[in-house]
Parts: sequence; structure tokens; C-alpha cells
Amino acid sequence: MNSELTPQHYNAYNSALQFQMLNTIAFLAIIFISRYVHRAYIKTVYFLFLFAIAFYSGAIYLTSTVELTKAHFGFVKPLIPLGAILALTGWFVILWMGVTYVHRKHRHRADEK
Repeated sequence: MNSELTPQHYNAYNSALQFQMLNTIAFLAIIFISRYVHRAYIKTVYFLFLFAIAFYSGAIYLTSTVELTKAHFGFVKPLIPLGAILALTGWFVILWMGVTYVHRKHRHRADEK
């Protein structure tokens, strides 16, 4: 595929691929922490990362493969920054879940007092 794309489009495609892989780690984090945090947080993070990957990586995939598809998807370019904002928000929510987490033992002690 490298020989079929311009260097600029190839680099953009690789950036989208790296973004997708990094944020897939967030999906794995959701699986591991789902039993410890409130379900509303899990759903929020899940959808934030789902749409972040779809908007950011998807838009870059479409716009960087113009030479291959012969189709112009310029109308999806505004979704790229939106996808980045959604991903940052998702990572912030994961951080927030970690900071505000109270272990069940501590929760029960607080309820007893």
C-alpha cells in the first residue's frame, strides 16, 4: 500500500492506525474496570471511544486513500477534530473514574458511621 499512496497520505493513514490501536487499549481498560465502577461511566466511556475511533480514524482512512478509491471524501474532514476531542474526553473520564474510585471495603465503613 505504501507504493500506491503519496508519502503524505501514507503518513496520515499510519497516524489513524496508531490512534485506533491506542484507543483500543481504552476498550480493554473498560473491560478490566467494568466490575469496579458505576455502569453509567462504562457506557459513557464506551461510546466516547467508539465514536472517537470512527470519526477520527475513519475520516483519515477515507481521506488518505483517495488514490486507491478514486472517491473524494472531503466532507468528512470536520469529523477529525471531533474524534480527537471525544477520545480526550474518554481518557479524562477514565482518569476521573480512577481518581474518584472508592474501594467497596471503604464504602461499607463510611456507610456504617
